Amino acid sequence: MWFGLRVLRRSPWFTAIVVFTLGLGIAVNTTVFSWINSVLLHPFPGVGNPQELALIETVTPTGEYLVNTSILDYLDYRENLKLVSGVALGRFTPLSIGDRGGTARAWAELVSPNYFDLLQVQPILGRGFAPDEVVHEGGAPVAVISYGMWHARFGGKPDVLGKTIRLNRHEMTIIGVAPRGFHGSLAGVVFDVWAPATMATAMGTGDGTLHYRGTRDQTSTIVRLKPGVTLQQARAEVSALGQRLAALYPETNRGIDLTLTPLWNGHLGAQGILLQPLRILMMLSILLLLIVCANVANLLLSRAVSRQSEFGIRMALGAQPSRLATQLLVETLLLAIGGALVGIALVVWLGLGRSLLAIIPVADVPLDFGGGLNLSTLGFVLLITVLSTLLAGTVPALLAARGDLNETLKEGGRSKAAGRGSRRMRGLLVIGEMTLVMVALIGAGLFYRSFQNARRIEPGFDRTNVSVSQFYLSYAGYSAQEQRDFCRNLRERLESKPGVIGVTYSDTVPMSTASGAGSTPWHLLDVEGYVPAPNEQMMIHRATVPPGYFHLLGIRLLDGREFTARDSAEAPVVIIVNETFANRFFQGRNPIGRKVRMEGNDVTVVGLVKDSKYHTPIEGPTPFFYIPFDQWFAPGLNFSIFIKTAGDPLQMTSVLRREALSLNQDAVFTTRLLSDATTGSLFAQQVAASLLGVVSGISLLLAAIGLYSVMSYAVSQRTQEIGVRMALGASPGKVLGLVMREGLLLTVPGLLVGSLMAFVGARLVSGMLVSISPGDPLTFGAAALFLVAVAAVASYLPALRATRVDPVVALRSE
Repeated sequence: MWFGLRVLRRSPWFTAIVVFTLGLGIAVNTTVFSWINSVLLHPFPGVGNPQELALIETVTPTGEYLVNTSILDYLDYRENLKLVSGVALGRFTPLSIGDRGGTARAWAELVSPNYFDLLQVQPILGRGFAPDEVVHEGGAPVAVISYGMWHARFGGKPDVLGKTIRLNRHEMTIIGVAPRGFHGSLAGVVFDVWAPATMATAMGTGDGTLHYRGTRDQTSTIVRLKPGVTLQQARAEVSALGQRLAALYPETNRGIDLTLTPLWNGHLGAQGILLQPLRILMMLSILLLLIVCANVANLLLSRAVSRQSEFGIRMALGAQPSRLATQLLVETLLLAIGGALVGIALVVWLGLGRSLLAIIPVADVPLDFGGGLNLSTLGFVLLITVLSTLLAGTVPALLAARGDLNETLKEGGRSKAAGRGSRRMRGLLVIGEMTLVMVALIGAGLFYRSFQNARRIEPGFDRTNVSVSQFYLSYAGYSAQEQRDFCRNLRERLESKPGVIGVTYSDTVPMSTASGAGSTPWHLLDVEGYVPAPNEQMMIHRATVPPGYFHLLGIRLLDGREFTARDSAEAPVVIIVNETFANRFFQGRNPIGRKVRMEGNDVTVVGLVKDSKYHTPIEGPTPFFYIPFDQWFAPGLNFSIFIKTAGDPLQMTSVLRREALSLNQDAVFTTRLLSDATTGSLFAQQVAASLLGVVSGISLLLAAIGLYSVMSYAVSQRTQEIGVRMALGASPGKVLGLVMREGLLLTVPGLLVGSLMAFVGARLVSGMLVSISPGDPLTFGAAALFLVAVAAVASYLPALRATRVDPVVALRSE
């Protein structure tokens, strides 16, 4: 090893280049692993024995995941599942904290009594919840706060137990402090406080939650498997229970199946959003590592050729070929260790491990995707260091060990000319690099064009000069009527302002979240005169809207009427349906006046509107309906204010804040352009396009450096040949063409093989591509031209140097 260090110290530039190249590849792979480790492998940090945990999720007959569980469903899970040691529930619930006029938002989970016990999380101060505190409605006004809140609001003082915090205008007694590393059971979200689920109604966040099985919200339902029970066995039991509940409660559970999924495959939280992009990124990072190793192997081969005379002398003195191979592998290991140190430094210095937050669209929810260095990450660095050593060092070591002594001395004498075998191997490595870069370029190009195609899809409503501001008065404990009055009064005030064309509001913002169809409320419907097929999905999504909503957003009314002020809370419930709803349930007949039964209520269709996009721009025709805001908006729901202006709508934000606070001092909100908000559903495609672009750019740079180094070395080895050609009359142009042709010939096979590999890979992820085929000729052609251009530049610089060879000097050097 000490001999290897002395050898590398004698070539500082070579050592620096190889170490930095390896460091870059190790940094990228370590970063991706840290993301995968925190988001997929350990989505619930701080819990005990996470491998025993799984999630219960609901599935529709069409395969749509609805991560919703009612309290009554949870009680049935708890009583009937025998292959699990427990079932716990955690419901995502923003709350207000503080006194009126000085409130802020806190992010809470309303949980079942066994929540902390099932997760095997022991509070560092106090305790979790006792069964008698969360059994009866209203439970007990107690809370467990997070480590962060303990330090931020109470200075980390141990006398916090027994003190009170004001949540949703309710005094809650602090009974425990969660450990520092525990964030909750919604992957990626950092919670501030945990309270009993039975406090939902009392705190104004769950009207009907405890009494109606159809009242569902975004909830993590977690089970811990009994020892010896497999996920498949427990999944079969869960599915059977789902079928029994559907038969017992057809009005609320018909068509709902249950499944059990591992934590990494959950659909609520960061896993559901980032699973596919991280899978793709993992494959690209592996390709990048292979490119790095090919680059380093090429450099090591070139250096081994220059050391042929040294190897020949050592073998002549009795050194075994295996000893030479071992020495080269040790030198490669030292270089890889140096690369690992550089990679770790890059991860720490640039904060790469936690940089996933930088590409998340602006959100007011506190997020933490983990990352950074920990024992798992350092173990991965050790593994990848050994792997890099084997990938980059094995071929040069074997070629050196297999060399014939006479040939070595003959080929590695004064000229140090490269042997035919090493030249062939370096050429193959460059072809391999070009192949992998072609795959990365095509992948990045396909996802970029897919994302742009999705953004250009017309949503069916007008986003021009419209802002959307989401309010959270429900989470401050205000009643439905108080919130309705607030919306109505705020609308009247804003519409009188100069430049405002119109104002409306709703409990949903179309296409605004990455969680897809599960992001909007839905109801099980019975449509008069329509007989559902067995297990047909009758869970239809909806939005609550006021009069004027369709006109403001440009959604065309096709028949019937819009909502009016007469559709009040006291009036008969009415709905407006879209075209797909009418075609599916009324077979194209006029829907006006027809009856629909929803949660025990008979409602009447009074209008028909044109289809638009509700969850994602790539969804097919989807049945959807609208209910008057005054008739159905309930506590526990958020609402959003839409403002359409003649100019930039964001300039109205200060006016909105002033008017909102004058009506309610707890009116905290966030504002975005509607055009920006509606790209939330494209988050997975956006992440894939961004990250693949970065990785492919790094891969292209490394491949260009690899080709440049090979061509530079080839020119240096052929100095005599070039001198002879020029002495015999070869023009600089011919020499330039000769060298560049050799570089481009190494590129063409990589283009062909890489295109084939990219086509096969693109077909595997075609479900994420929008309006573009896996074999899109424009993307493939652009990637090929770009790679050829880069290869031409990488070959041109050494070729230009070749034209400046002085024939006299070249011949004299022999």
